[in-house]
Amino acid sequence: MQRVTNCILRHKNHILLLQKPSKGWYAMPGGKMEQGENIKESVTREFNEETGLYLIEPQLRGVFTMVKTESNTVKEWMMYTFLCDRFEGELLEQSKEGKLEWVPIEEVSKLPTAPSDKFIHHHLLQDETILYGSFEYGSDYQLTDYRFN
Repeated sequence: MQRVTNCILRHKNHILLLQKPSKGWYAMPGGKMEQGENIKESVTREFNEETGLYLIEPQLRGVFTMVKTESNTVKEWMMYTFLCDRFEGELLEQSKEGKLEWVPIEEVSKLPTAPSDKFIHHHLLQDETILYGSFEYGSDYQLTDYRFN
């Protein structure tokens, strides 16, 4: 099972998002965990690689099971989502993963994103509790089911 980490970095009523070229969706910077890494090491490394910024004390705010079923093939991964308000460093002018953009918080829900990200953004930006959830996708990343605990 693949494990991924990502983070919402909040600064001056904006969050930093990455517009991915493949679908044009906006996503939280992050990526795959490396063998032997813990989730905090992973989110710090991945966020820095994609943005040039170093997170200061990111806090775990969501743990999600993601399942994609397509043509009798099932892929499953775990996603650990963090929230952070402090950082150091200089934002990359160009990320190899896509276009970086500081988005006003009130505009985030209007952006094209993965369907699960709409729920995750809303919770993380409105509530201070950890969210646990499962999302199921069908072909072309159509959300078919979800639940929260």
